[in-house]
Amino acid sequence: MRYTDFRTILTEAKVGREYQHLEDLVFAEGSAGAMRAADVLEKLGSDSGDVAIKWDGNPTIYWGREPDGQFVMVGKNGWGKNKSTSADDLSRFIQNSGKGVDEEPWRKDFGTEMAEVFNVLQGATPPSFRGYVYGDLLYSPRKPFKSAEGAVQFTPNKVTYTVKNESELGGRIAKSKVGVVVHTKFDEWGSKTGAPISDVKELNNDSAVVLGQTYVTHQPKVDTSSVKAIRQLTSKVAPVIDKFIAGVPGLSNPAEIIYRYVNNTSKAKNLDNLENGFFDWLAQSKVSKGQQAKLAAMNEEMPKALPSIFGLVKQVMAAKDDIIDQLDSADADVKATTAGERGGEGYVALGDKIKLVPRTRWQPN
Repeated sequence: MRYTDFRTILTEAKVGREYQHLEDLVFAEGSAGAMRAADVLEKLGSDSGDVAIKWDGNPTIYWGREPDGQFVMVGKNGWGKNKSTSADDLSRFIQNSGKGVDEEPWRKDFGTEMAEVFNVLQGATPPSFRGYVYGDLLYSPRKPFKSAEGAVQFTPNKVTYTVKNESELGGRIAKSKVGVVVHTKFDEWGSKTGAPISDVKELNNDSAVVLGQTYVTHQPKVDTSSVKAIRQLTSKVAPVIDKFIAGVPGLSNPAEIIYRYVNNTSKAKNLDNLENGFFDWLAQSKVSKGQQAKLAAMNEEMPKALPSIFGLVKQVMAAKDDIIDQLDSADADVKATTAGERGGEGYVALGDKIKLVPRTRWQPN
């Protein structure tokens, strides 16, 4: 099989999610992905205009108006299934979900909280609005923002956000009851294909702060030598990594297994040892013994493939983390801290559909 054939196979493989971690492009798309990662890094050094804060809100909610104008709101588990058309209906649904209030008493307070959010968002959503939006709750009457020195603060999940009082956003928050960050709009109830939404002005009033994308205002600098090194290594090892990721009969998507390994290593906070632990992890994983044997045979045939893949992943990650550090330390109206340390969940390069997440210090729930 020719090198160009491997490139064709890689374009058909599906790994990860719609928004990829920048470093995951190396094994999700092979050498072309590594080069694309270098392109993204280079672009970030001259134009960060489409880079937005990755808000760490919780829980996820969907709300909007039906074709007849009826307001509805549900949690993540109700989307496409249960239509709550009143605050009481939503509260009852939450309290009766799962094991119910008797075995999960927290559901009573949670149902009351969501009923309050329902009423606020219903009042903020214009009668003329049609369709549905989904977003993450930032603060609410049950978990409100707090006053800090010259700022307001809220901690919806792991990250604490501090917003200057003197900023336009800080002034709006100080008068409000509910804050939500919105990601997507859907035309149909239960749809899985929505469109990113940026203009959310019509969904706001004094009680509800509904945010669309919140863009960074700092222009980071990129170490051009690190980008050059990524390109040079990619050019050198492109054939072998593309051949490895293309797979063999009975193992059509090695990239998906590598994806699971990298995620596992990130959660274990062991990324420094990424290039050394693959086969130890593999032996304890749920990957079938047959596929494990094929990976071992491929590694024996192409001993430079995995070290090259993981080496590129770490190079891209290091360059990306430098950019994140610059954005985290820049003077801005919104500051994020996690467990008392500077920085939050990271950022999103919207145009490239890339996540800039500091995986050395951030792990999802």
